Amino acid sequence: MNIKRGDLTQGSLFKHLIHLAVPLTFGYILQDAFNIVDMIFVGRLGSAAIAAVGVSGNLLRLIGVFSLGISTGAGIMVAQYLGARNHAQAGHLAMQAILLAIFFSIGIGIVGYPLAEIGLRTVRMTDPDVIQLGTTYIQIILVGISTMFLSMTLGSIFRAGGDAVTPMIVLVFSTIINIGLDPMLIFGLWIFPKLGVAGSAIATLIGRGIGVIILLILCFSGRAPISLKNVPFRADIVEMLEILLLGIFSSMQGFWRHLSRLGFLWVIGPYGKVAVAAYTICMRLRILVMNPGFGIANAVAPLVGQNIGAEQIDRAEESARIGNIVGTVLMSSVGILFLAFPQMFIRVFTDNTEVIQIGKVYLQFLSLTFGFIAFSLVLGKALNGAGDTISPMLITLAAQMGVGLSIVIILSHFIGLKGVWIGIALSNVVQGIGMWIWYGTGNWKRIKIIKNGRGNSLRKVV
Repeated sequence: MNIKRGDLTQGSLFKHLIHLAVPLTFGYILQDAFNIVDMIFVGRLGSAAIAAVGVSGNLLRLIGVFSLGISTGAGIMVAQYLGARNHAQAGHLAMQAILLAIFFSIGIGIVGYPLAEIGLRTVRMTDPDVIQLGTTYIQIILVGISTMFLSMTLGSIFRAGGDAVTPMIVLVFSTIINIGLDPMLIFGLWIFPKLGVAGSAIATLIGRGIGVIILLILCFSGRAPISLKNVPFRADIVEMLEILLLGIFSSMQGFWRHLSRLGFLWVIGPYGKVAVAAYTICMRLRILVMNPGFGIANAVAPLVGQNIGAEQIDRAEESARIGNIVGTVLMSSVGILFLAFPQMFIRVFTDNTEVIQIGKVYLQFLSLTFGFIAFSLVLGKALNGAGDTISPMLITLAAQMGVGLSIVIILSHFIGLKGVWIGIALSNVVQGIGMWIWYGTGNWKRIKIIKNGRGNSLRKVV
């Protein structure tokens, strides 16, 4: 490990936060910019293509929660062992996380491929064009799903070592390749065949795959913050289970969040593909607003993790406080633009008048909740960094499924689509407040996940 670059237990917390958050945020913005470009290209194929890619993306993100669990569990453990100055164990755990990502992605690809169409019909997609295009898109991505798993896991390992710049640079390179291939494969430019929606999926796999190869080369050549050059390439079932045990609740948090999105689609589906297209576009815009929050939140996690490992609890708490303030201010500021000019942003994706009018109402309701989303993101990641992955999962379950989806179903019967938008907004408010209240109890300060010299776990569940 490069000690000077990766040690987050000393020096200015604000500088460390910015050093991690800026490349992270840039990376998220870049990825979202690609998603926007991709949607613009796909949008030229019609509303069915937009709906197919949007719904398929939600289903694939539901599958991707398994990767979130592996990457979160690995990031927490690697960061805390680095904070405790046990670099050998940090490298060993990084290797186990990579192997886990490979094993899980292969299994998910085998199981998920024949179930793609069933997944689309489960969320009440009935349009034949949407089902056909969506099935093709999902199956192609599942063939190369290991690129998603390894990309997330490797990024988390680099950040745990205090390096958010390298994954960002690799992402820039991957995205450039992806954007370059997109129009060629979608529209059949130059020597490439015209593949439509399938071309978008193939371009994504190629770009992401090249990025994964670069990160692996850096790790195994000893040029990453966590060097795997001399780490045995063998499976350690005990350590794998520890990573999974810690990360499974983070996976469940993502599962409930994405399941609620599919639940919202289940309610929106019968309103037709125009409503689904409006929802899809607004969700893309929502992610754009959340990018600063994602950057700050994922910078806070290794800051808290390393300082917890070094037994500097006050410094860990200060990391979360600074991150929460910065994240809330940034997200709320960006959200104001969407509240003031919703139609302008929706028109970037489509000129369909019906889609714009439906999306405008949703975006205005959603914009009012971005401060609460910031609470949820930053404080949730702070809890994760300390080793508490259970509480954020339970809060997400209660807010998104218990409150949000229930209100969406009830209000949609009385006031139509506007009730859906109100229910989604309320779920964000409840989740943010719940995360803030639980973090304030301070229970996370008493959790230990690293082992002592005899190999006995010091983790205390509270």
